[in-house]
Amino acid sequence: MCGIAGIWAPRLATAERVARVHDMLHRMRHRGPSGIAVWSDDEITLGLARLAIVAPRNAAQTLANEDGSVHVVANGEIYDYRPLREALRRRGHRIADGVDTELLPHLFEERGAGFPEAIDGMFAVAVWDAARRRLVLARDRAGEKPLFVASWAGGRAFASEPGALAALPWISRDPSPGALGRYLVHGGFAGEDCAFAAVTQLPPAHVFELGVGIERRHRYWRPWDALPAPREPRRGAREAPAATREALERAVESRVPADVPFGVFLSGGVDSSLVAVLAARRRGGGFPTFSLRFPDRGYDESAFARDVAALIGSVHHELTMDVAAGREAIERFARGMDQPLGDPSLLPTWALARVAARHVPVVLTGEGGDELFAGYPTYLGHRFAGSVRHLPRAARTALLALVRRLRPAHHHVTVAHLVERLLGAAALMPFERHLAWFGTARAAEARALLAPAIRRGLDEDAPLAHLDRVAAALEGAPVGDLRRDPKLVAYQILDFELYLGGDLLPKVDRCTMAHAVEARAPFLQHDLIDFALALPARAKLRGTCSKWALKRAARGLLPERLLGRRKQGFSPPFSAWVRGPLRHEVEGWLSPERIERAGVLDAGTVRSLLADHVANRVERGRTLWALLSLQMWAERWLGAAPAAESSAPAAVEAVRPG
Repeated sequence: MCGIAGIWAPRLATAERVARVHDMLHRMRHRGPSGIAVWSDDEITLGLARLAIVAPRNAAQTLANEDGSVHVVANGEIYDYRPLREALRRRGHRIADGVDTELLPHLFEERGAGFPEAIDGMFAVAVWDAARRRLVLARDRAGEKPLFVASWAGGRAFASEPGALAALPWISRDPSPGALGRYLVHGGFAGEDCAFAAVTQLPPAHVFELGVGIERRHRYWRPWDALPAPREPRRGAREAPAATREALERAVESRVPADVPFGVFLSGGVDSSLVAVLAARRRGGGFPTFSLRFPDRGYDESAFARDVAALIGSVHHELTMDVAAGREAIERFARGMDQPLGDPSLLPTWALARVAARHVPVVLTGEGGDELFAGYPTYLGHRFAGSVRHLPRAARTALLALVRRLRPAHHHVTVAHLVERLLGAAALMPFERHLAWFGTARAAEARALLAPAIRRGLDEDAPLAHLDRVAAALEGAPVGDLRRDPKLVAYQILDFELYLGGDLLPKVDRCTMAHAVEARAPFLQHDLIDFALALPARAKLRGTCSKWALKRAARGLLPERLLGRRKQGFSPPFSAWVRGPLRHEVEGWLSPERIERAGVLDAGTVRSLLADHVANRVERGRTLWALLSLQMWAERWLGAAPAAESSAPAAVEAVRPG
């Protein structure tokens, strides 16, 4: 696990390239406190700051093949590196017993730009192919590991974090109007989006090749490729639970580290609890588990986490996430982020990662379970949307007014809240309806929340462009009629692409890597992704039961009271904090004076929304967090470049390969 960076600029002096790459790595040294390595030739410089997980005693190093014609820097883990390495050795490659990524130059020799297809792992990789004078960048299938790219007239640069690129003197820090509009709709940055206009994100499952006269990008894997064709036989729902359990057992086994201690982030939900139980079966109890306790009972799942910890005999660590802890996470982490994130659960995730860092370098998480096995209430909501849509408008309006009066101000994911969202968006087109239920703001509102100068740079359809992109990609896939009645799997893929890839995985990466902790998600093992998406809808939703096959697979492993309860989520009571103990700070951060100085938000629209929320006329806590995160980012990054700071817990030693 590392932070990686590089500059390809043939006309730039080598000494300056090396100095700039060192500066980028210094800004990301929290990602790799085990050591820094830089390699350079006359047109490119590659570097990494390494966090040693596999072969932890090995120094930081760039990687090369036998004759030095291929050089690689990589961030992440290759879980199937042992069989891959042995296969390459049998074909004559000389690969040392060392880090898992040691095989990458040799795999590239054999497969060229198709090398990511052979890997089960989470990774962001940069390859310099000296023979063809080309740079090849690649990301893992789900997007667990980030990779950003910036361009200017003299070359290209890449890095694991956008702030490292935005600090380069040739890179403008102007905001991207389209990306900010989509951010306010989705709550994150999916696809190519980045908050900085001059920086793009390499999307998950993509390879980007560039050189003199070369610039091509292709997608090497798509989540819908594993779906059976309409007339192909599907796996039956009856055998789905047993097959699910077997697939998840293999996935957890592949993610449990062999060389270092590990722990589990245990929320008390089904996904992380299953990961913990199966890890204990694999390695025995005694490893640490980490969970949160919220003083607000409507948000607290800690009792369920304690039950699972007692069941497996883990050493359980419970962190109380009160408003003081939330305030600290904002001040020490969220205010310094180089890209906004519209998900307030980053506050407890950062705090929990800080606790974990005192005990282990690796944690397992439950990310991906809801997208792959249909765990979100929105999936059930689409089943009822048709009936609600046919209610007379007056009946819908009256019912909506009633549930708004019934909704308590300080409870999390109440039935009334779900009904309110169902009624409010039932008449929309399916994908737009799904986004309205799941997202941060409607497209028109997102436009109104942005400052006039930003709004003028926003194309009419920009806030919903990702919906059009996913819908176009799904043309011809067996996912139903996307305009009228999509199949369940279409909504799952939409969430996999936008919510998992644009919100959850970036959140986990940034929060854990801030403390030099590696997070591994067993649900994102490649075979398990393909298996789960290909399951029939009746194996995922039964009546009002979500994740049916997964919960059946968990019988005998988890307590029944955990399996039967309604999903709560893993988010702090930010809405209540804004109405209470954090009101003064939020009103200060979102004051008209500060908003107008930063220049990305519309002060009047924000003031009105904040006042309505504080008065409990509407429930807009998630939207307010997204606005706050954007405002803090703008204040920090849209002026002079911030100094090269890092939250690294230890000093970094520079290591130059001989």
